[in-house]
Amino acid sequence: MVKKINHIAIIVKDIETALIPYREGLGLKETEVEFVESFNVRLVFLSIGDTQIELIQPLGDEGDLVEFLQKTGGGLHHIAVEVENIHKTLQNMEDLSIEMKDRSPRPGAHNSIVAFAKPEGFEGVTLEFVQPAKVSN
Repeated sequence: MVKKINHIAIIVKDIETALIPYREGLGLKETEVEFVESFNVRLVFLSIGDTQIELIQPLGDEGDLVEFLQKTGGGLHHIAVEVENIHKTLQNMEDLSIEMKDRSPRPGAHNSIVAFAKPEGFEGVTLEFVQPAKVSN
């Protein structure tokens, strides 16, 4: 079911400022900054081995991520695990009575589909389930 940790997400006020210590201090390479309309965010990924750090900048004046940023000033938001079949994963969560923020998958970064579990189901940790886009040859 779960293949690996896909990424660790950090909410930031400004992507360009937040990138400096990762790029210049740690020497990490970033992807292009991407706008994800379904979440109203700008984001960028930094590779570390087989996983990534995702920096997320919420846009607009409302929403869960804006509230998180206002409440905490930014920081660790969630851990994303890569799954083979997100629909089966969501059914498993329902069977276990684990509450989901998303009852159905929605579009994520890099044409993936994603769904978030509420932190109460995982001892206070918000998990994102990610099914990457199929690569066509």
